Amino acid sequence: MAKNIGTRPLLTMAAGFMLAGCVNFSSLDDLALATPTGSPFSQALYKNYAFLAHSFGDMGQASYVSFDQDASIPLAKTDANVAALANTYAAKALQLTRGEVVDPVSSRDSNSHALRDRLVRALTPGRDDFPRDAARAQADWDCWRLNATVESQVAAAEQCRRSFEVTLVRLETETQAAAAAAAAAAQRDQAAQGAAGAQPSTDSSETP
Repeated sequence: MAKNIGTRPLLTMAAGFMLAGCVNFSSLDDLALATPTGSPFSQALYKNYAFLAHSFGDMGQASYVSFDQDASIPLAKTDANVAALANTYAAKALQLTRGEVVDPVSSRDSNSHALRDRLVRALTPGRDDFPRDAARAQADWDCWRLNATVESQVAAAEQCRRSFEVTLVRLETETQAAAAAAAAAAQRDQAAQGAAGAQPSTDSSETP
């Protein structure tokens, strides 16, 4: 005779599996509860990374939104690799909420390495002086380099590259102009101090 085991053990097992699934949160899940904190640069960079993470829809299903400079990136429907890409951006955003430093992703060839060096140089003063533009340039760089690792996102990566070329030059122009203005101001101050020091002094103790 077959033993009737009932439905309760099966229901218990099913509930256990559902609970196990519920606690397996991804970075994209955690991002829904996150709040940007820190410096203006960190908050702006968080928003850019969060936008990129959500650009693919729920867990990598594309929502056909754009991120590039001229608003024309087509983020097409793709596979699990895009889900991993979305979680990579989400993880970067979450790092910023914990006060961690998030650097631009590494370059893999000499040409892009030179561009990354330019970006890092511009970010040094740009993070404080031009936080929004600095954050956008870094996000464009990461979008280009990371999206290029997923076959279905190569076209989107190319759009990010074009956007990066615009935002990098803009950041460089701003930081170089600010540095030149600061240098000119310092020279004027130095000249004024020299002129003041060169003025003849009068000694009241001298008698005619």
